[in-house]
Amino acid sequence: MTKLKVRYEPTKKQSAFHACPADEVLYGGAAGGGKSTALVMDALSYALTYPKSRIILFRRTYPELEETLIQKALEFYPEGIGRYIETKRRYEFLNGSVILFRYLEHRNDVLRYQGAEFDYTGFDELTHFDEFQFQYMKSRLRSTKGYPKYIRCTANPDPKNPTKNKWVKEYFIDFAPPMVIKKDGEGRTRCFIPATVYDNPYLLEKDPGYVKRLESLPELERQALLLGNWNLQREGLVYDEFSERHVKEIDITEGTWHLFGGLDFGATNPTALVCVATNGELFYVFDEIYTPDISLDALAYEVLRRKLTTVYADPSAKGLIRELQLKGIGVEKADNEVLPGIFHVKRLLANNRLFINPRCKHTLEEFSLYVWEEGKDKPVKAFDHAMDALRYALYTFQKKAVWDSGGVR
Repeated sequence: MTKLKVRYEPTKKQSAFHACPADEVLYGGAAGGGKSTALVMDALSYALTYPKSRIILFRRTYPELEETLIQKALEFYPEGIGRYIETKRRYEFLNGSVILFRYLEHRNDVLRYQGAEFDYTGFDELTHFDEFQFQYMKSRLRSTKGYPKYIRCTANPDPKNPTKNKWVKEYFIDFAPPMVIKKDGEGRTRCFIPATVYDNPYLLEKDPGYVKRLESLPELERQALLLGNWNLQREGLVYDEFSERHVKEIDITEGTWHLFGGLDFGATNPTALVCVATNGELFYVFDEIYTPDISLDALAYEVLRRKLTTVYADPSAKGLIRELQLKGIGVEKADNEVLPGIFHVKRLLANNRLFINPRCKHTLEEFSLYVWEEGKDKPVKAFDHAMDALRYALYTFQKKAVWDSGGVR
């Protein structure tokens, strides 16, 4: 690190992160390793070392960005080297370097940077992003200044959505042993530098109860946040066939697509509307509604706006179904055979016939949380609103659909 009069004293693992010469580095793997601080200070070192460099740092959402990266920069960056411009979320240095603080809440937000050029890109909590976002921003690493083109990332394994860990694990963790630099097929080098709370003596000294709080977490969270276990798998996942290959964008404006939906009503629980398109071979969840605070009028509007011809709803909600029918919505009682419905969805996943748009975040989240009740042939009644709606839609449609040479009618 460039010597600065700052209060930042890197730990041994943070120092290893700053000194690593690899093109792409992942730092962390557990809570409490000082990840966000290390990232903003590493970006500072690059900015001061390479005049007129362009650096961009990402969090998934703006509140996370403001509460972590921006806060850490304002806390640790010394006076006299530049200034932070709040309205533009950028730090401008006297030597001409710039650090942009940005967020990528939606998958296609990366398209804002089409044509942009950066020397250094950082992702804080990489498992909160998908591989498309990472690879797209990697393609923005280019300039004529001759500086090294760095990617620096931090991450914990995600205990709530273990499927999100897969691409990060394959790209960094499985690529080479920890602390080992290895070259990929493109000639770029990668390295994973693990760090846990035990590598952060400052945190252990200031908050000695932090480890005990991590130790008291549920097992999956404890494995992820305390131990940095990248091999997390929720036991008994109902849809264990589901993986990242089922998450993709499909153009349904061309060809013959039939639009329908599944609906699970909620009051204090969320109401879940899963919107499905099919061309007879593929089934594609292209949109979702997931909220506990939606009126029947608003729900009817959302169904009409998405041009769903039929919605298969929870058959126990007879009164609500009737009210929607009176509003002109094509709502029918769904077939609620749970096990046959689940096995139908599993077959579609196993045969690569079911795909989910990446913006359907609640549906995607429930895929990694929907589990079997221990010792029983039924799922736990939790994290199941979108899963129920999906099953209503796909299984009932399969039983009711009539096919001819012209498609679905």
